[in-house]
Amino acid sequence: MNKKSLLGLILFAVVVTAVLFAGAHYLSAQGQTGTKDYIDEGGKDVLGSAKAATDDGIDPAGSDALQADGVEGAKAEAENSASDRFLDPSEASTVGADPGNPGEILAGGTLGEERIFSTAMDPAKAPELIYDSTTVDYLSHIPEMNFDSALEAALDIENPDISIDAKAAILMDADTLEVLYYKNAVKAMFPASTAKLLTSLVALSWCELDEQVTVGDEITMMASDSTRAYLEEGEVLTVHNLLEGMLLPSGNDAAYAIAAYVGRKSLDKPEATKEEAVVEFVRLMNEEAARIGVKNSCFQTPDGYDAIGQYTTAYDMCLIGAEAAKNSTITEITKKSKGRNQFISGEDITWKSTNKLITKYSGQYYAKATGLKTGTSTLAGRCIVAAAEEGGRRVVCAILDSTSAGRWEDAINLLEYGLQ
Repeated sequence: MNKKSLLGLILFAVVVTAVLFAGAHYLSAQGQTGTKDYIDEGGKDVLGSAKAATDDGIDPAGSDALQADGVEGAKAEAENSASDRFLDPSEASTVGADPGNPGEILAGGTLGEERIFSTAMDPAKAPELIYDSTTVDYLSHIPEMNFDSALEAALDIENPDISIDAKAAILMDADTLEVLYYKNAVKAMFPASTAKLLTSLVALSWCELDEQVTVGDEITMMASDSTRAYLEEGEVLTVHNLLEGMLLPSGNDAAYAIAAYVGRKSLDKPEATKEEAVVEFVRLMNEEAARIGVKNSCFQTPDGYDAIGQYTTAYDMCLIGAEAAKNSTITEITKKSKGRNQFISGEDITWKSTNKLITKYSGQYYAKATGLKTGTSTLAGRCIVAAAEEGGRRVVCAILDSTSAGRWEDAINLLEYGLQ
C-alpha cells in the first residue's frame, strides 16, 4: 500500500471515530434530560389545599369566621383537584389499596366484610395531623367504600327532591334509623368536630359524670389553630365539665383532656404517656363506632381535626348522631346555647355553643332543634349533625361539606321535612 492510500485510510478512521463519539455523547445527554423532566413532572403535588383551619372555626366571641386565613379559596382549589377521587358507590375506586400487597388495608380499610382499624400507629406516636394538605397524599389513606347489601337496602327509597348545598347529606328517623333523604350518603368525607359526638359517647361509656380529671400536657397535642375551651394544665374538672367544654365551644383541648383520661383508664396504666393514652382512646372510638353500625369511617383524633387516615360518610355520621340523640347527657348539653361551669379547682367559666340552630336571635335559630354538633375544617368544609323533635317524632341529619350559610339552611330544610 502506498503512502497516499495509508494516509486516506487513517483519516477515514479518525472521522468515523469522531462521529461515533459525538453520537454517544448526544444520546447520553438526552437520556439524562429525559430523566430530570420525568422527576420534575412526576413530583408535582396535585392535591392542592391550604393550611388546615380550626376544627370548628368559631371564635369565643361567637363570630362565624375561620381562624386560618384564606381557607375557603384554598379549600375550593382542593375540591377541584381531589373531589373526583371521592367516588359514589357506583363509581367505587381503589384509593388506599396497596397494589403490591392486596391483603394489606390502609387506615381502616375493608378486608372482606371485616373492618380493620389501623392508624399505621405506633402506640407511642401521636395522630398525624394535616396542617397543609398540599404536603401529604391524604387520599391514598382512604380505601374503597364498603357498599354492602344492607346499605343498598337502606338507601332504596323514593328520594325526595330537596335542594341541598352540602356535598353529602342524609336524614334519618332517629329512632328507627329509616333513611328519609340522602345525597352522596356513602361518599368518603371528613368529620371535623362532629367526631366529638363519638368522643362523648366513648367517654360516657367509661366514666361517671362527677369523676375528676386533672388537665395535663395532652392539650399540647391539639393543633395551634384549634377552637378551644381555654383549659390550662393543672386545672381540675369533672367529666361533665369536659363534655360541656367539648360540645359547646367545641374545645379541642377538652377533647384531648378527656381522651388522655379515658385512654389511661382503659389501659389500666396511669403512667401512660399522652401519646399512648390518646392512641388507646382513638382505638375505643373506632370500636364504639363499629358497635353502632358504622362501616365506612376511621377516626384518628378525639377532636376530629383533619388527620392522615381519618374519614367518614354522611351515613355513618348520622348513625353516630342518632346514637348521641338517645343519650340524655349529650342532648341536655347540646340543646343549650350556653353553659356556666365551675371547676373543682375553682375556675368559673361560661361557654357559648357554636350551634346557631339552638341559639335564639342567631339568624339561623330553629325552635324544634335539640342539638347536636357543628364542625369545620379545611378538608371537611362546614358540617353539622343536627337533631330535632316535634310531637314525639325525632329526626337527625348529617350535613357534610356545605357552605357557611348553607349548613344551617340544609339542616333546617331536612329536619323540617323529616318532622312533617
